[in-house]
Amino acid sequence: MTTRAWLAALALFAGGAVITASAGNLSFLENSPVSYFKPEDVELMRQNALKLLDTTNAQAKQSWSNAKTGASGWAQVRGQFTASDGAPCKRLRVVNKARGLESDATYTVCKYPDRGWVVNTDATPAH
Repeated sequence: MTTRAWLAALALFAGGAVITASAGNLSFLENSPVSYFKPEDVELMRQNALKLLDTTNAQAKQSWSNAKTGASGWAQVRGQFTASDGAPCKRLRVVNKARGLESDATYTVCKYPDRGWVVNTDATPAH
């Protein structure tokens, strides 16, 4: 898989919010479901995540699947808070499956007017 495809597979959210890594740091994905994703799988995963991030349900959960490729996954909101910078944030658990492999990760994602939903590992709740 090309570096561009790896980065596209990591693009969970719209508005340019991309989990980025240099090509040398992507070896952890070699045996992951994402490494087998086709572009339509990436888009289904991304759209699924965005629907959950935009919902007001604090415990929403939704799955996706692609009958053509056999890839699937689900995401679940695991909490929400307002960050110290005023941005609304959610903890989003993302599970992906492909070719008998499964990955499970939770991301802190915050929404900014100029960028949309962005993974923000430094976000902390306002006090």
